[in-house]
Amino acid sequence: MSSPEAPVRAAGTADEIRAIRFAIACAVVGATAKLGAGIVTGSMSMISSAVDSLGDLFVSVANLFVIRYGDRPADADHNYGHAKIEGLGAMFEGGFISAAAVFIIYEGVHKALVGEESHDSMLGIAVMVPMLGLTLATVFYLRKVAKKTGSLVVKSDALHYTTDVWVNVGVLISLVLVKITKMPIVDTVISVGIALYMLYSSFRIVREGFDVVMDKSLPPEQVAQVRAVLESTTDIRSFHDFKTRGGKVPHVDFHVVVAPETTTRDVHDLFLRLQQQIRVITGSATRVLMHADPAEA
Repeated sequence: MSSPEAPVRAAGTADEIRAIRFAIACAVVGATAKLGAGIVTGSMSMISSAVDSLGDLFVSVANLFVIRYGDRPADADHNYGHAKIEGLGAMFEGGFISAAAVFIIYEGVHKALVGEESHDSMLGIAVMVPMLGLTLATVFYLRKVAKKTGSLVVKSDALHYTTDVWVNVGVLISLVLVKITKMPIVDTVISVGIALYMLYSSFRIVREGFDVVMDKSLPPEQVAQVRAVLESTTDIRSFHDFKTRGGKVPHVDFHVVVAPETTTRDVHDLFLRLQQQIRVITGSATRVLMHADPAEA
């Protein structure tokens, strides 16, 4: 027996699309403001942040496609649906962040070698303070939606914008220190530090997307809780072939051994009870597959 497609998907997708659209709007505002101020001030840290915001914009637009495609129902060619594209989308996003980080490191070192200097730090500070507030609001909203829907794409975007928070903080520190110390090398050091943090964050995003594509099991604590449910159910004599798969639509598969006199109706009722208990642990979108074997008389 298997559970039907979870009915929460459509509502979840609407929330995800609104969240990504909000992120796109914030990325447009942030990239425009920071790029303009970066060109005027000559701050490599600010230009680095602007490049990161442009990356946010590009990736968030791509994520809209990922969410829409991933929510398509199962069809003749994709019997288990299309949700795994979220894993590919997360890996793509991580790769894009890595490329942007390498570019920032190159530009920062190049600027230090040729001796370019920043100027008009006050303009940069005036731009970065509201941009930091906007980015924080974006992170809180994306995290809220990711927790509600279980979307890996929105979660990856939230992590991406969390990186932006630290990027913005780093830019502010750079602008203040350059103004106080009159040492442009501070700008280069902080921009490279920002890029290294971006590389670290991108690795986490790629790894999580890879886990989805490779059907990594549910978290150990959830697996233990589901096993405990099966072990404590008196109508089950034993169970075997227990498997789980994580992702936006988790899967829990298992075989149970029941008494020989158990009727089809009894097995059906048992399945519904177990499905309800398992979904409390792993989420309402979980697909549960149970096969019942009669015990030897």
